[in-house]
Amino acid sequence: MATFLLVHGSFLDGRCWLCLVERLERAGHRAVTLDLPGHGSDRTPSERVTMDGYRDAIARVVTSLDEPPILVGHSMGTIAPVAESAPQSMAALVFVAGLLPPTGSSLSDTLPEFDPAYLAHAVWTPDRRSVRIAPEGAREFLYSECPPDVTEQAIERMGWEPIGPYETPLHLSDQRFGSVARYYIATTKDKVVLPALQQSIQARVRFDRVFSLATGHAPFFSAPDQLASCLESIAAERR
Repeated sequence: MATFLLVHGSFLDGRCWLCLVERLERAGHRAVTLDLPGHGSDRTPSERVTMDGYRDAIARVVTSLDEPPILVGHSMGTIAPVAESAPQSMAALVFVAGLLPPTGSSLSDTLPEFDPAYLAHAVWTPDRRSVRIAPEGAREFLYSECPPDVTEQAIERMGWEPIGPYETPLHLSDQRFGSVARYYIATTKDKVVLPALQQSIQARVRFDRVFSLATGHAPFFSAPDQLASCLESIAAERR
């Protein structure tokens, strides 16, 4: 069976994967999570959080495992730099509603393609170096299809997202990033990473296979069984 390393996206921490971990482990897989720098239990100050720090934190977990994992990333493209730095250390990459800007561009360069109504719910620190989404915005855009109790619990756990990683250009090469098997799990009712943006990423980047879930931006909350099924299919392909 496969080992999965699950990497959370903006505002959340490793706890967002708990329902998915339960399902993967029930099927006999190993599922590992982490808190990125500045998230959850990791107390790195926001001003010290960088994309390189995200990459290195993920890479440390990858190298601690006894087999190359299937690296699963939600939303932010944080798993891509790990593949660029150590392509041989993972079995595959899986982007769930993933943001993947063109090489040389940053995540912030994709923001003009977001719904302005979603961006209007951004709440900034006074120095504008960290951002979060107001609860009403989270309910409407992030978790609109989730059960109410799950939504409220997720909102309680949401933290500040440092802006530094979003400003860092990603440089991805065909020789390194391009050598890793890649999968995309599209969320066709997404109100954050809009379906048109996801489709443009799929058209630009070669993926071994694209899956589609009729969900919003957080299928690990709203459709964990379907998400687990996609990941199990990927594991079967990589065996």
